[in-house]
Amino acid sequence: MSIKKLKKVDFRLRITTLLLLLMAAVSMSYCADAVEGISGSEDLLNSDIVANYTPELEVIPWTPEPEVLPECIECKMYFCPPLDSVWQKEICMNICDDPNTLYSETECTQFMECDPAQYLIAEVECTTEDGYPGTQEKVCNKGVIQYTDCESDCNEESCNYLDDDCDGLIDEGQLNECGECGIIPPEVCDGYDNDCDGTTDEDLIQPCATACGVGYEMCYDGNWISCTAPPVKEEVCDGLDNDCDGSIDEDLDCVCTIQDLGVLFPCQDDPLKCGQGYKTCECVDPDCTQLTMSSCYAMCYWIPPSDPSEICDPSIGMPLNQEECNNFDDNCNDLIDEDIYSACYTGPEGTLMVGICLPGELTCLEGTWGNYDDKEDFIPYYCKDEITPQEEICNGLDDDCDGIADWGEEMKETDVLFIVDWSGSMGDEMDAVMIALNQFAQSFSDEEVINWAFMRGPVAYGDYDERLELFQDLVGFSDYLASLSTMGTTTGWNGNTTAYEMLLDAIYIAVNNISATLPKAITDMIWVGLNPGSGPDVVESSPPLQNFDINWRPGADRVIIVFTDEKPQSYLVPNLSVEDVKTAVSGTPQLKLYTFSRAQGSYDWKDLAASGNGKWFYLTNDPTLMYADLMEIIDEICKGGSSE
Repeated sequence: MSIKKLKKVDFRLRITTLLLLLMAAVSMSYCADAVEGISGSEDLLNSDIVANYTPELEVIPWTPEPEVLPECIECKMYFCPPLDSVWQKEICMNICDDPNTLYSETECTQFMECDPAQYLIAEVECTTEDGYPGTQEKVCNKGVIQYTDCESDCNEESCNYLDDDCDGLIDEGQLNECGECGIIPPEVCDGYDNDCDGTTDEDLIQPCATACGVGYEMCYDGNWISCTAPPVKEEVCDGLDNDCDGSIDEDLDCVCTIQDLGVLFPCQDDPLKCGQGYKTCECVDPDCTQLTMSSCYAMCYWIPPSDPSEICDPSIGMPLNQEECNNFDDNCNDLIDEDIYSACYTGPEGTLMVGICLPGELTCLEGTWGNYDDKEDFIPYYCKDEITPQEEICNGLDDDCDGIADWGEEMKETDVLFIVDWSGSMGDEMDAVMIALNQFAQSFSDEEVINWAFMRGPVAYGDYDERLELFQDLVGFSDYLASLSTMGTTTGWNGNTTAYEMLLDAIYIAVNNISATLPKAITDMIWVGLNPGSGPDVVESSPPLQNFDINWRPGADRVIIVFTDEKPQSYLVPNLSVEDVKTAVSGTPQLKLYTFSRAQGSYDWKDLAASGNGKWFYLTNDPTLMYADLMEIIDEICKGGSSE
């Protein structure tokens, strides 16, 4: 054995006792040595990433064999394939050989899942929790492969001409009848079906005007036609303002025929100041070879008054009965076009006086129709205070003036009974009630779910006798309206002085066939007069008391609306009290009771309305206020009905 080899063996024996003490140090140092020769590897292994790395997967670190290596043997750790993750192996070299020779080599062992020096590995496709396609990053986090959250630009589909939900379809389920986003376009006069209902330029009407007045025109095939405004004509010598500029026969050398000599033509122009004047044909020369129309003068200029003492002012004509919109003082009161008004409406045809739609007003200024705005500026052809169709909302009103309040689907089948005090003391209130009721019913003219009835009393019949009358039992609107048109022609409003306002009895009788709690049976009752034998001595009903059954529909909501200027009274025997009627009303299913009265007896009427789940209103002679209160009632019906 050579001395060199003996020295190696001796060295190995000498360090045997020290090897166990050094193994920990060797284990700590080999990792750093293992990357020798790889650019940046020493920094990598000494970095915080490696130092703090805690693998989730099982890592098999290299553990040196507990053997004593010769002095000439030097071992180090090196990276090795596969290159998609971090693997390592130990290589031991004999450094005493020249060149160095391989002493031993271990198998490659996985050290990390990935290279921590490369954070982003790849971008991959994914699906979000909402089911939308997206992308996420595959990354190396401290040697462990992880994935970021799945992110997507896809969202719930909306009408914006984009494929929001990334399903390959654009605006599916979002387009209107016209295949566009948003609301359906309104119909305009352009020859196209703008609202996509299959009809072109339907139901289009607008105001039109000429210098001679205002009117309306309709749309046909994209053009406005048939203007009903008075046409402007060419000025001719006829004593009329043909071109409607406020002057008659102006700028005309009115040539007339010899047959027109002495014939007086009406006129209203200078030098006439007011009223109606006249002009005639005159000869220009003595031989009358040339004719011309005279100036406009008062009649007294042409035909002198019979009384010589009367002074004729040729500039003042005969005052007309009515001022016209012509920039002239027609009635000779030193005012021009004063207090001239005309109704106007610019909404679609068929909507005027339907629902909320009401006409506005025009006034005249210097021969021009228009009105003043809020700034007191006169706007030609401006129809002030008109109400045209609005967007329909659930408020008890026919906002779009189509004859249907609140589209008709919010309201249940409802029976509405009006009970009206028909006595002479109602006076102006009666007119207000009837106007409001008619307008109220018109708001629901096509509302198939509502039936209407009308009860009134006292109604005079014979000389002095009076009765409670079911003028119209519950029917549809058309039949109800037809019956209203006959009111006053059969039994008329009772203008006689009377004390028989039997409205308390009317409520009780109206619910007798549907109330579950009638304190007193109708079959046991009779009518009684106040003064038998002297004055009004008979109270009856039509139909007779025992046959007085309103044809309430099963399952329908019931609404009773009472109008009276008197306190609650009863003319039945046994006599009815307010408490009796409250009991009957409260025991009637699906009923709301509303009362209109003056201050007299208002407490009892309020109490009665409350017992019927309704409300009390003050009786007024203003039909506008009355109508507003009635619409408040229908609004309650619309929002929840009267069902219990």
